[in-house]
Amino acid sequence: MITTIEKEAREYGNLLEMLTPDEHDVLVRSINKIKNNINEQLGLTSDHGQNPGFHQGKPYTLDEAKHTASSDRNFEQKDRLIKNLTKGYRYSSEEKIELELETLQRYFERRRELLSNCFNTTQVAKLLGTSRQTPHDRVKNQSLLAVRDNGQWKFPIWQFDPEGADGVVDGLPEVLKNLSINSQFAKLNWFMNPNPVLDGLTPVQALKRGLKVRVIAEAMGVGGAIW
Repeated sequence: MITTIEKEAREYGNLLEMLTPDEHDVLVRSINKIKNNINEQLGLTSDHGQNPGFHQGKPYTLDEAKHTASSDRNFEQKDRLIKNLTKGYRYSSEEKIELELETLQRYFERRRELLSNCFNTTQVAKLLGTSRQTPHDRVKNQSLLAVRDNGQWKFPIWQFDPEGADGVVDGLPEVLKNLSINSQFAKLNWFMNPNPVLDGLTPVQALKRGLKVRVIAEAMGVGGAIW
């Protein structure tokens, strides 16, 4: 039986073949950067020096022994995968700082791209025929999406639809209420990213094609920060 990690390794291999050299370098540096964090999160390093069959000086139960053996195998497989991707290269402090800078630059470039086609609060109030407070209230009750930028709220234009209920794309409020992501920008990024579960469409495109139920279902399964 093919294990989950073997499937992941195969998928990573297919992905690497599709990357440009620059994209491959970024991926390699990113994986190497988090390698130590993975080791710490797995919590295996502190037990490797102990005698087999013992944990913190006490004999393993059968279930604990099975769990530990399984964890060790997964750790070794993941470690081999990371070493293959990074080719064993160790980065200096200066290189790590440069990697951080590159990552942040890409983040801010993406942010500027996604916020380049937005209305401000005054424009949204005029568009919907409401007071300036109403757009803010609708952000709070999750019937509009907005991102705070340079001291003002920016409302992506794609969400507005004169034929939709309350002037927005059908299904948007339901998706927002089911999208378990804290960051407003991460929500925007999720809406604008192609999603394989939606046949490669972005959630925005899927909503505009009437696939509301599918988008809501996908939103319900999402959590954590996405960018």
